[in-house]
Amino acid sequence: MNIGARLFMILLGLIAAAAGLLGLAIAFELLALPGWGISLSNNLEGSPLALAAGAGLLIAAFLLLVSGLRAGRKPAPDTVLQTSALGEIRIAILAMENMVLRVVQQTQGVRDGGRFVYQSNDGLVVKIKIKVMPDLELPGLVAALQLKVKEYLEQITGFVVHEVKVVVENIILDQAPAKKLIRPN
Repeated sequence: MNIGARLFMILLGLIAAAAGLLGLAIAFELLALPGWGISLSNNLEGSPLALAAGAGLLIAAFLLLVSGLRAGRKPAPDTVLQTSALGEIRIAILAMENMVLRVVQQTQGVRDGGRFVYQSNDGLVVKIKIKVMPDLELPGLVAALQLKVKEYLEQITGFVVHEVKVVVENIILDQAPAKKLIRPN
């Protein structure tokens, strides 16, 4: 729903709320209408019709205000667009991030610490945070991972991968802590 329609619904809701409150005030004899004539106030004061109209207008006002103030639909997930002769192809960023996760999980000695994919003017940019096993040669490992991620994404999605950035966050320590020896006194 566009902003104009939402503002219109809010305005209608406020008008309906004012009319509903006026109807309830007349029904409960809280408001005298001196300029409106004796017949109108005599006919409506204490009237169940005025009470029902006021309550109905308040309910309508509430619904209009909620509809107008409610946030719009959930935004569509971020996608990358590719066009073909038959039409558009959109691949969700989340899907590409999961493809990167698959490559990282298949790499020996590496664990995923996070991944982020976004589109730049030159192509896709992939940022990966990893944890590695100790005593591995990092330059060779990272270069191989970058190449695998680039080739896999380009092969599966058809998009050009401009850059794969890798941050080695930490090393993996899978050893259980050593138990303390208790010496008898």
